[in-house]
Amino acid sequence: MYITFEEYATIYGSIDDGSFYRLAFDACRYIDRHTTGIDGVKKLKVAFPSDEDSAEAVKRCAAEIVNLLFQIQEAEKNASVGRGYLQTENGLQGKVVTSVSAGNESVSYSTGSFQSTEIDVAAADRSVRDRLISSTVRDYLSGVSDANGVNLLYMGVYPCV
Repeated sequence: MYITFEEYATIYGSIDDGSFYRLAFDACRYIDRHTTGIDGVKKLKVAFPSDEDSAEAVKRCAAEIVNLLFQIQEAEKNASVGRGYLQTENGLQGKVVTSVSAGNESVSYSTGSFQSTEIDVAAADRSVRDRLISSTVRDYLSGVSDANGVNLLYMGVYPCV
């Protein structure tokens, strides 16, 4: 992995370690997908950047993707609550009651109206999620080279060194 739990906690704060390791694995797969050329050479596995700034860019990219994936995961959980359901250990449970009146028996349920954010849209649409993560990789790794001086986002055949 390109980032440790402690490094992530320093940058973004803590999440539970089970979520972190699952999301960090996914984040590294996204990064590998964007830094592997047409010949299948995974640049970060072959020659992880030796330059301190470049190595930090890779770590921060991984941290940002973990953070995005965590926010998307939370948005997916909240979406079920917004539709009037509660997420429990036993799965989705009933509608969320927001008010009850005794005379004439009136019960109101949550309607889940909220302002949609980019994270909410990414939670609902995989292509939006992929574009958001691709944009993050480009933002962090543009102009960053591996230990052999090859640009991480170069998609051609890896030059022999």
